[in-house]
Amino acid sequence: MQRLTVCPSGLAVVFAGLLLAGCRQPAARSGQSFDEIKYLVSGKSAAQVLQLLGEPDSRQVVLDADERWIWWNFTTIEGRDYPPETRGTVVHLEILFKNPQVNHAESPYSEWRIDEVLGVRFRKPNAEN
Repeated sequence: MQRLTVCPSGLAVVFAGLLLAGCRQPAARSGQSFDEIKYLVSGKSAAQVLQLLGEPDSRQVVLDADERWIWWNFTTIEGRDYPPETRGTVVHLEILFKNPQVNHAESPYSEWRIDEVLGVRFRKPNAEN
C-alpha cells in the first residue's frame, strides 16, 4: 500500500488561494461607471431606462405610488470625484421613478420620470439600508 504525503507549503498555497477567492467582490454587471449611467439615464422615462439597462433585480413601491428600481452589483464608482479608496468599488444602482398620476392610478412607464431629488443613487453592497 502506498502512503500519500502532503507538502505543507502546497497546502498553504491552496488555502491562501481559497481564502482570497472568498474575499473577492463580485464583478460589476455593467461596463459603465455610476456617473456614466447617471448621465445616460438623465431625462429618460422608466420605459427608456428599461431599454437601456434591462430589467431591474428589484422593484419596490415607495411613497404609495412611486417605484425604486434596483440593479444588484451593477456598476462601479470611478473618477476623481470619489475618494481613491472607493474607486473601483462595485455598487448597487438605484433609480427612483415618480408616478405622474396624483391619484395613484396606473400609468404606462413611458410617462414615469426619474425623481429630481432622489433620482439616481448607488449603495455599497455591505451598507445598511
